[in-house]
Amino acid sequence: MSTTLERAAAPAQGRGVAIVPLGLSLSIFLAGNFLLCALGGFVPGLENLHFLSALYPQLDWTSPPLIVAGAAWAFACGWYVAIVWGWLYNAFSARRA
Repeated sequence: MSTTLERAAAPAQGRGVAIVPLGLSLSIFLAGNFLLCALGGFVPGLENLHFLSALYPQLDWTSPPLIVAGAAWAFACGWYVAIVWGWLYNAFSARRA
């Protein structure tokens, strides 16, 4: 007997979405975008126009520990979105079938 998570992770008969590829692609995409955004803080003339510095003006977004922490957080957010929304999509698409 398979669990609900196993059924949601592996789409049945080609319907639904596979959670692992979705999680990896979203996580890599979000972490890559964060790193590109953080690297924008090193470009002369763009350091004051940086979106992250507008949100948190007291932090130094050019420090390596903050860049690593932000990339890790973006990677985790990608997995969160993939697990929650992928599972919901698979659950509702299984009901329709």
